[in-house]
Amino acid sequence: MNGAEFFMEHAGYRLLPEALVTGDAVDDAGSLFNISLPLHTGSKLHLSACWMVVTPQWTATSFKALPVAGFRLGGERAVAMLEALKSGEPCLILELRRRTLRPRDLFVTYDPRATRICSAGLTRTLDATQEKWWTS
Repeated sequence: MNGAEFFMEHAGYRLLPEALVTGDAVDDAGSLFNISLPLHTGSKLHLSACWMVVTPQWTATSFKALPVAGFRLGGERAVAMLEALKSGEPCLILELRRRTLRPRDLFVTYDPRATRICSAGLTRTLDATQEKWWTS
């Protein structure tokens, strides 16, 4: 499963309006990253300036998504990352800034020793087991 398929299956399709769904994960992710989404505050915003940790079981984010998405809202990014990486399941870790994310920027982490932190145009790879927050 590629990054766009993983993202859309476990998080993206909860946000993308049904009228925009094509069934092609890459196209659908591209659409999602280029539209304004309704927030629980009543306003709309692009999926940007936030973090997101996506696993097959749950998604945590600082994006103020509508409750119907079923995401864990708020909390600490490091705590969500640690929980996801120690679960033994694949995960997707996003650092969304002001630049629009593209489907090609999505990489799934399967092993915490090769953790991929994805953001627009840049993906960092690190060994999370060597980070001081891994044992704290």
